[in-house]
Amino acid sequence: MFVSAPAHAVDTNEREGVYIVTGSAINLVSRSSNIPIQIKNSFNSDVVVHVFVRPTNARVSVPAAVEVKVPGGTTVTAKIPVEAVANGKVLLRAWIETFSGVQIGRAVVLSMNVNADIELAMLISFAALVAVLLVFGIFRTVRKNRKAAIAATPFPDGEFL
Repeated sequence: MFVSAPAHAVDTNEREGVYIVTGSAINLVSRSSNIPIQIKNSFNSDVVVHVFVRPTNARVSVPAAVEVKVPGGTTVTAKIPVEAVANGKVLLRAWIETFSGVQIGRAVVLSMNVNADIELAMLISFAALVAVLLVFGIFRTVRKNRKAAIAATPFPDGEFL
C-alpha cells in the first residue's frame, strides 16, 4: 500500500509548539561532557520543560534529565551531561516533557560519535613534542657554548683560533 504525505504537511523548521531541533552529528572527544540539544518554543509565552536523553547502547551514560526554561519565540540550547564508557557510534533518543511528566511532541534520534581516548592521546602527543623541543634546545645551547669556549681559548703561543 502506498502512503503519501498529506498536502498540509509542515516542514520541521516551521512547526508550532515546543520541540527539539535536530542538528548534525555530535562528536564526543572526552570522558565526560555536556552535549547541546536545541529546543524551540514558537509560542508567545515562556515554558519550562525537562529534556530527557537515553542512549541506544551502553557506550555512554546519561545521568539525569535537565530542566530548561525556554522564553517565547526563541531557541535555547540545553546542555545534557553525558559520560563516555566506550568508543563508537551511539544513537541518542531525546524527548521533552512538561513538569508534570507529559511528553511534548515526538522523540527525536540524534547521532553521536564517541572517541573518548583522543583527548588523552592529544595530551600525550603535545607533551612529547614539548619534551623533544626542550631537549633539542638544551643540546643546541650546550654545543654553542662549547664552541664559544674553545674559540676563546688561546693556543700555547698566545694566538686565538
